[in-house]
Amino acid sequence: MSNDYLDTPISWGNEIINNFIPIKYEKQTKFLHPPDFSKKKMYDGSFEDALEQVLNNPIGYDKSYNELVKEKYEKGRPIVLVVDDHTRPNIHTKIILPLMIKKTLSLGVPKEDIKVLIATGTHRLPRTDEYSKIVGESFYQEWKENIIAHDCDKDVVSIGKSDVGTPLAFNALAFESSILIPVTDTELHYFAGQAGTIKEICPGIASRNTVRKNHPKMFDRELGFVHECSLGTTEGNPVISDIKNMVNIIKQKVTIFGIDTIVTEGKIVYVNAGDLVDLHDEASKLITKMRTVKLPKAAGIVISGMQSWGINLYQAGKGIHAAWKAVKRDGKGVILAVAPLPDGVGNENYEKVMKETAEMPLQEGLEYILDNYCTEETFKIGNQKPVDTFRELKSIGEGNIKAVSDMNSEELSKYYRVTPVKKPEESPVDAIKREIEDYMSKNPDELIYVMDDPGLLVVIE
Repeated sequence: MSNDYLDTPISWGNEIINNFIPIKYEKQTKFLHPPDFSKKKMYDGSFEDALEQVLNNPIGYDKSYNELVKEKYEKGRPIVLVVDDHTRPNIHTKIILPLMIKKTLSLGVPKEDIKVLIATGTHRLPRTDEYSKIVGESFYQEWKENIIAHDCDKDVVSIGKSDVGTPLAFNALAFESSILIPVTDTELHYFAGQAGTIKEICPGIASRNTVRKNHPKMFDRELGFVHECSLGTTEGNPVISDIKNMVNIIKQKVTIFGIDTIVTEGKIVYVNAGDLVDLHDEASKLITKMRTVKLPKAAGIVISGMQSWGINLYQAGKGIHAAWKAVKRDGKGVILAVAPLPDGVGNENYEKVMKETAEMPLQEGLEYILDNYCTEETFKIGNQKPVDTFRELKSIGEGNIKAVSDMNSEELSKYYRVTPVKKPEESPVDAIKREIEDYMSKNPDELIYVMDDPGLLVVIE
């Protein structure tokens, strides 16, 4: 019965599961949430009113959105709204997109000159049924002829190189637009430091080659990742610095007007609009504090839900990384990743490298990956994930990343160094219950942390 178990709801795909930690462990259990202050709205009145206010007073512009449309719009050169793809929650997208469409239509822009560009980055293109999850069912039915998914291998335009030599190529529609409007939500990112705003341009609508030249800037021969490539760190971060430079170069050719939000536990608590780089810098002042959870001790077991990132093992790595910050590193700490993984691995390059190194000891495998797959000449999107996995396992111990999932158990353990714990006929709740009882029977004094937010930054003081 649920009364015998704690209230700790976490995501399982599109469902919420709960009541899997026995109440006898109540004093040892903590559910990790964003700090309370980050749940309070940073605007007065309705969200619609707040959006109107920032559109009328955008940062980095001396004109309102209305004035900008009247000045920049040319018939046949569309207003292009850029939104996240199917691997993201898109809470903000479903709210903002209809409001911006309504406003843009009211300014005299015809429907045929309003486009929605899905920022897939280097991910696979959305399936037909996934478009409605991105923009909402009714919006999709009305606007599907105007929605285009970015393909990083096609329809890109090259415009030179960044200051550090990264080749710049982006979706052609961006350069055909009267105004490009990235609609984003700022979050922390495990190697770029901060997601949202400028990352909607790269990797969002960048070519595969642009991304594969930018991302290797994260790697370090000794540490795996350079110190500055970590959750919440943007100062001195070579990946995000390069992206910021890219956007400043594109701005000389394209009018970019961004809308940024911060979403905490499903609610938009912050909104801003204007210059995309300025939006990035403004969000940087807020997001790390809003996502940092300070704790006196690491836990013996961290149960991590994945929200939308539970779609595949590649994306679920973000939740595993967040849990890694909270778990003990004494060889006994366990990360229990809870994710159905309906798309399996999710990235061919990640799959290839993990299979090649499946029989290697951790240090040997890490060095092999860095030497053979992480230079600007050899890197392909996905090669960063094995580096992250190997350095996590080096610190907590081989076999201590476990998964409650529907993915093939033999594949998980043989190639991906993840210990499967859910039996095919079992519910995820029953699998978690069994794992907790087994762990706590051997480690009765350990702490249990539960988290359902891959964007949290846990700091052990």
